[in-house]
Amino acid sequence: VEPCESLGDVFKVVEGAEVPFGIVPIENSLEGSISRVYDLLLDSSVKVCGETELRVVHCLIANPGARVDLIRRVYSHPQALGQCQAFLKHLNCELIPTYDTAGSVKMVKEMGIVDGAAIASARAAEIYGMEIVAREIEDNPNNFTRFFILSQQDSPPSGNDKTSIVFSVKHKPGALYEFLKELAVRNINLTKLESRPTRQKPWDYNFYLDFEGHRQDKASREALEYLEETSLFVKVLGSYPKAK
Repeated sequence: VEPCESLGDVFKVVEGAEVPFGIVPIENSLEGSISRVYDLLLDSSVKVCGETELRVVHCLIANPGARVDLIRRVYSHPQALGQCQAFLKHLNCELIPTYDTAGSVKMVKEMGIVDGAAIASARAAEIYGMEIVAREIEDNPNNFTRFFILSQQDSPPSGNDKTSIVFSVKHKPGALYEFLKELAVRNINLTKLESRPTRQKPWDYNFYLDFEGHRQDKASREALEYLEETSLFVKVLGSYPKAK
C-alpha cells in the first residue's frame, strides 16, 4: 500500500495506470460523506469496483520515548481530530489539521517532533516504527468508514451488488420522484441519496445515488435507460460487490 498526498492524487495514479487499484473514503458513519470524493468521481474516468467498511480506531502516535503529558501539538486529518474531541480537550494541546492520518505519523517521524503526536491507526504506527501512547481515543466506538475501491473498470455481476450513479434531473415538479418510482416498481432498493452543487450554476444540484443491484441486471438496466431518457445527464460510477 502506497499512500498519496491527496485524494486527487489517488485518482490520478489510477487513471494513469500507475497502479491497478486505489482506495478512498466515501463516507463516515458519524461525520457523513466525503464531498471531495464525490466531486472527483464526477470528473474522473475511473470506476468504483468495490467497497469495504472498517471500524475506525484512533490512536495517539508519537516518536519512541514520548510522554503524553509533554505533548503540545497533535496533527491529523480534520475528521480524525473531530472524532477525538473529548480526549483532546483533556490533553489541552494545539490541534494542527493535515491532509492524511497516516501522513501525519510519517511527518512527525521525519521531522523528529518530540513535543507532538499524530492521530492515526495502529497500522500506521507499525508501518513507520512509531510508538502508540494512547489507544482507542475516539469519542464514539460506533465509528465506521466506508471506502470505495477504484480501478479503470468496475466489477462483473456477483449476485450481491451495488451500483453508484450521479445524475441531474430537469427542473420540473416530481422529476426526482418519477425516477425513484422507477426503482420502486422494479423492487430496486435505494441505499443512499444525496445532493451536491453542480459548481456550474448557483443552486443547481447533482444527485448521487446508490442502489442494490448491478447495472447489467435487467431491472437496473431498465431503470437506468429511463433515467438516460428523462434526465439532464447520468453517469454510472460503477457496479461492485456489496461490502461483507
